[in-house]
Amino acid sequence: MILPKPDREKALSNSEKRYRKLVETMGHGLTEVDENQVATYANEMLCRMWGRTQNEIIGWKVDQFLDDENKKILFAQHEKRQKGESHPYEIVWTRKDGSKLHAIMTPTPYFDDNGKFKGSFAIVTDISKHKKEKNLLELRIKQRTRELENKTRNLEEVNTALRVLLKKREEDKTVLEERMVLNVRELIIPYIERIREDNLSDSQQGCLDIMESTLYDIVSPFLHKLSLEFLNLTPSEIQVANMVKYGKTTKEIAQILNLSGKTVEFYRKRIRKKVGITNKSINLQTFLSSTE
Repeated sequence: MILPKPDREKALSNSEKRYRKLVETMGHGLTEVDENQVATYANEMLCRMWGRTQNEIIGWKVDQFLDDENKKILFAQHEKRQKGESHPYEIVWTRKDGSKLHAIMTPTPYFDDNGKFKGSFAIVTDISKHKKEKNLLELRIKQRTRELENKTRNLEEVNTALRVLLKKREEDKTVLEERMVLNVRELIIPYIERIREDNLSDSQQGCLDIMESTLYDIVSPFLHKLSLEFLNLTPSEIQVANMVKYGKTTKEIAQILNLSGKTVEFYRKRIRKKVGITNKSINLQTFLSSTE
């Protein structure tokens, strides 16, 4: 059914009022600019968002509400509108009081019947709160990162100090072990050897053997950590010890050093005695291989 002209005009007027009310009360800003970026419309929400009245917006070029950096964004987007593009973009508007409004612009360009660009509408969404929360979160992340970096550095410094202390402790322990072995060899064993020169009974000789063996048992855990030089070996004994260490037989050593087999055996016994493994079922090569 076709309505009479007065009724059609009334229906059209009512429809315009409804849409205008919808636009004016919508939760987002709405603006219209012409082909020269002059504002031709601004709803109430946009006025509140920009902190300006309609008279301060309509009829003015909108780029004056932007700083230099955001003007570049607006001009670049205006060129895209002329090409018919309508992708959303982010921009920062400057309110009348100088504060900033972070917004998402959702534009829609329009053209005349000849395809000439005439302007665009844009829905303006305030994201200042989200931006502030995002910036605050990023700040907290940076602060937390710095705290973790500082803690990491502190831990590294503590670990370095601990390594130094442990190294010093090991060095002190080695010095103590070397002194113990040296004291036994130079302060005790010589007296035992001197006592052996006296006329001892079998019982006294047995006690002396036990004493000497016990002393070597006490220092034997440290002997394998010491160098051949520290074990008080003579240069000839060190030569023999090194060859034994690398698996040379008595015959091979005798040929290399131009010695008799008996001399090499004598050196081997002397070495066993000095390292404290006389009368023990310990392989001399195995023992020497464990020394530094």
